[in-house]
Amino acid sequence: MRLGTLRRKLALLFGLITGLLALSPLMLWHGVQANRLGDDLERTLEQQMERQLVVVARGVPAEMGEAPTWFVEIDESGEEVSAPLWPAADITGLPLGKWIAEADGAPAFREVRLDTDEEYLGYVRPVYANQGYVTVASTLARNDDLRALRLRTAALIAVTVVAGVLLGWYVAGLALNPARRAMHDQQGFLADAAHEMRTPLAVILASASQSLSKARSSEEYVRSLAEIRSAAERASAGVNEMLDLVRFESGQAIPRLAPLRLDLLAEEVAASIRPESGEIIALPADPVVVDADMALMRQALDNLTRNAIRRADEVELRPAIEGGQARLDVLDDGPGFDPKILPRVFERYQRGDRRGEAGMGLAIVKAIVTAHGGTVEAANRPEGGARVTIRLPLSRSIAG
Repeated sequence: MRLGTLRRKLALLFGLITGLLALSPLMLWHGVQANRLGDDLERTLEQQMERQLVVVARGVPAEMGEAPTWFVEIDESGEEVSAPLWPAADITGLPLGKWIAEADGAPAFREVRLDTDEEYLGYVRPVYANQGYVTVASTLARNDDLRALRLRTAALIAVTVVAGVLLGWYVAGLALNPARRAMHDQQGFLADAAHEMRTPLAVILASASQSLSKARSSEEYVRSLAEIRSAAERASAGVNEMLDLVRFESGQAIPRLAPLRLDLLAEEVAASIRPESGEIIALPADPVVVDADMALMRQALDNLTRNAIRRADEVELRPAIEGGQARLDVLDDGPGFDPKILPRVFERYQRGDRRGEAGMGLAIVKAIVTAHGGTVEAANRPEGGARVTIRLPLSRSIAG
């Protein structure tokens, strides 16, 4: 499954789960609000009835009443006899007698929907078993509020689901980032392998094809085999570099730390490289001790020095202690780094200039130094040439 499709599915699933989790609180809130609207209407109607009864008891004219109100009585024959205390000719069909009978002597609220689709809430106030007062109020406003409440609740649920989907999209992106990086690294590794193998394999194929095209002398076969061997060695070195870089970047290569004299390592590397032209000098310095893996640090310094001498006549290795850290500068008098490439010079297959190799030497240097808790940076010198600076923590035994 592609990561994009997986991310969309995870986002939708997260939104659905979020909506379901939010559904119960929202429905509870809806129920509370609906009950509040009903209670408000009932309270208002009860207050109207109380005021209406006060009006009736004081003999105030009916025009001063507040709500349609009746005095209802059920006679001996079971017939309903109602007397309006407030003009209610426009409200007909209310089951007033039935409400009085069902009240059973206790105040109660009753709802009714007429054939005209009008809905009313009635408040029944019995006086005797078959007598009492009834006042009513339209539930239109309450029902409108309930519909608006349902719409708000539905909107909140929709917003919650959409927010859950968006949050799920973001969280899924964060969760899939390691997988995306792994796939990117895998694709990068395959691309690097193809890039590294292309030229040596082409040389091997061309040399072998030329040798087999016709009979040749022993010297020509030796020359062809030498070219094939050189190309194979280059391919082998490239593969080893790629594997080293993958181990460092994946955290599989763990340095075996031990106190190391960085100044003596610089002298050893300078003495071990025999360039075809140019000179490599390790400047004398006070002891610079770091906790490092000697083989790895030697590989890093060897890569830097060989990369520098290929494009310069003189290379200097300068170990020192600066600001409580070990510092090692590799300086050359060559053309310096291409300013366009300089910010990315430690990335794979970046060439510092036209005379540099298109390999991964500097990328491996950065991986090694980073694994030791240090930093490495490259710059062009004002007087000409390039400078690469490695900074490492001093050995704990020395720093302590």
